[in-house]
Amino acid sequence: MSLNRRNFIKYLSLGCTIPSLTGLTGCTHQKFYNPDQDIILGGGSYQKDNTLKHVLAVVNLQKKDKQLIDMDFLAHGIIIDPNNKKRLVVFEKIGPGAAEIDLNKHTVSRKIAPSKDKYFYGHGAFNQSGDTLYCTETYLNNHKGTIVIRDGRDFEVLGELPTYGENPHECQLVDDGATLVVTNAGSVSNSSTGPSVTYIDVATQKLKERVTLTNEQLNTGHIGIAKDGSLVVASAPRKGLEKTHTGGVSIRSGKQPMLSMTQPEVVINQMTGEALSVIVDNKHNIAAVTHPDGNMVTFWSIDKRELIKAMSAPKPKGVALSLDEKSFIVSYGVNTSIVLIGTKNLVASTDSILQPTYISGSHIYNWSKTLTEIMPTNIYT
Repeated sequence: MSLNRRNFIKYLSLGCTIPSLTGLTGCTHQKFYNPDQDIILGGGSYQKDNTLKHVLAVVNLQKKDKQLIDMDFLAHGIIIDPNNKKRLVVFEKIGPGAAEIDLNKHTVSRKIAPSKDKYFYGHGAFNQSGDTLYCTETYLNNHKGTIVIRDGRDFEVLGELPTYGENPHECQLVDDGATLVVTNAGSVSNSSTGPSVTYIDVATQKLKERVTLTNEQLNTGHIGIAKDGSLVVASAPRKGLEKTHTGGVSIRSGKQPMLSMTQPEVVINQMTGEALSVIVDNKHNIAAVTHPDGNMVTFWSIDKRELIKAMSAPKPKGVALSLDEKSFIVSYGVNTSIVLIGTKNLVASTDSILQPTYISGSHIYNWSKTLTEIMPTNIYT
């Protein structure tokens, strides 16, 4: 049975107007990059003197401090070199922009050009050794995409890897780097190349598995992958549909088949446009998903494949997990704010609100949390 508007109130717990409790100073500090504190990365754009400015914002949540790195494009996906925690690679979504960032100097150390006749499509992944970089790129003439394989040090093109779909966007390495997982948004004109998530064997470049959604009106945009292999897909309306159409969330728990969520109906109907960012909390087996046009953050039980809670929030975009795994970190609003939401009780802490962060892009990344996943302790400390 669908929920009515009165019952929907119980799912809402973060008000649409949140006061500014703490500003960010932007001052330099010797231990700003403390890996034992939450260092949040995100792209942003703002107007200054009638000119659109782009920055990569780096925010230390505990110090309530930030650093801004000037960019010439809006950063979408951000990855860390496994061999150098202060070396980032950032990508533009559907554009020629990609760059190497030096966090020691707070500068763009090198620009990266797309391969011939292509644009970057927003995401990439280093292999475990850091000597190879995989990038999603799309052809300008037909918008079909590919995974471009580059040298992880000088970014020279080494080859291409098929995605077994069209319009690939996000890519992640799993199985200790043996498998590349790619989201393919699909094609409008060709029904045989519909939206899918493909699992590709890196060594042989062969397709291992193709996962499709049960809701054919959704694309496959961004993914969260749990430690047990469970897959959560955040989707926009499929290509060819209006942006006012609803996006959605789909979950494959363990070895169960993929299932696109349909209940509660009142929440699903509020998922206007794109379901954007997704993060998995493995401790509680919960996935958090942002819905910017729906002004909402949703939390899903991966085991039960059902909604736990929905929170109203103005234009939420990025979501990450804190270093201690006690909080979801969400970027939101025109004031480029960040708020922490407890992973145990799913309650927002208004004392945690920071603004402005200058992070207005689609995603945020916890630099410190990522270090624990890609680098041994004796390296990142």
